Amino acid sequence: MKTRIFFVEANPAIHGNLRDVLESRYMDVHTLSSGRALIGRMQHDVPALIVLRDGLPDMRASAVLRELEQAGHDTPVIVIGDTLDSVELIVCLELGADDYVRMPCNPRELLSRVENVLRRAPHKSNSPVSATGRCEIGNFVIDFRARMLTRDGVPVAMHSSTFALLRLFAEHPLEVLSRRIIADKLRGAGEGHCDRSLDVLVCRLRRIVEPDPSTPRLIQTIRGRGYVFTPSGLSAGAIDFEELDVMPSEPAWKRAEAVNSYA
Repeated sequence: MKTRIFFVEANPAIHGNLRDVLESRYMDVHTLSSGRALIGRMQHDVPALIVLRDGLPDMRASAVLRELEQAGHDTPVIVIGDTLDSVELIVCLELGADDYVRMPCNPRELLSRVENVLRRAPHKSNSPVSATGRCEIGNFVIDFRARMLTRDGVPVAMHSSTFALLRLFAEHPLEVLSRRIIADKLRGAGEGHCDRSLDVLVCRLRRIVEPDPSTPRLIQTIRGRGYVFTPSGLSAGAIDFEELDVMPSEPAWKRAEAVNSYA
């Protein structure tokens, strides 16, 4: 699966070689020409990372960062700025920029910085949750504010504890969550679970969202570690377990079935 990046740069002569080197690493780069274009796009489309050129015709990078923060976005941002503008560098970092690259910029240096930022913040860069509190996964839409799951526009009946687990997974994509962490977070949401009951809860959720619960692709089990939510699971292959430094195990739904048989 390609990593989507928004590259905000008004001058094609500048961003051309930078874009090429990013795309050479299997990245899907979308170029936007202004700060306003970025802010408008972010209302309905959230990338893994934003590379933002300072000195755009309509807005400074600091102003763009401020508006993104006010809109509730936490997408990682790398700012490319002018060599002598130290004040803007400091302001951008204070407003949440993950990195600041001075011009002239070596394309290979930018690529390394992009990869470092994505590596440090995987939970932010892959989050499918939009600023409107909605998450689209395949033919499902999760509306966190309404506490509702729909499939092809039709509401799906869910127990509150099952929805709380789905929300937790959706808010932590591609992040291995141990049973202890899941239980602690659900307890904070008013839903406490032990290991056995948690496996049963995962089994119930898989029966709702997985096309084939016997071969889960959306909610996968990580042997000895817990579970991982893969937003691309309904449309792509299995997650790259080598990247997570873990190995897939037998699906927990089988163990949950056994727990049910003794309940």
